[in-house]
Amino acid sequence: MKSKLVKNMAVGLVLVVASGSALATNVWVTGKIIRTVTQNNAFGGCMVMLDTLMPAGNTCPANRWISLDCQGAHSADTGERLYTSALTAFALDKTVTIGIDDTKKINTFCVAFRLDIIR
Repeated sequence: MKSKLVKNMAVGLVLVVASGSALATNVWVTGKIIRTVTQNNAFGGCMVMLDTLMPAGNTCPANRWISLDCQGAHSADTGERLYTSALTAFALDKTVTIGIDDTKKINTFCVAFRLDIIR
């Protein structure tokens, strides 16, 4: 009975450690969009630049530029929706929070997986 409890605790600990390392690749940055780029064959088709730097410890080489992946290199249709939200926030001068997966890159720029308009 005691060995089964120890085994279950060990399995649980392994799962917690594994899930923590998987989440460590996500970076969240909040700021205002100060520039946008739309380009056919580069940067995933569309990018935004924030007025704030990304938090320390991320692997994104360009500290303000984020690809939204409008060409669908990492997801089929998310980029166009992210870009629509980004253009809305830019036009209305709203603050956004962008979730970035720093393991996914296009032309060395990190790729966003989520964009929230917060103010």
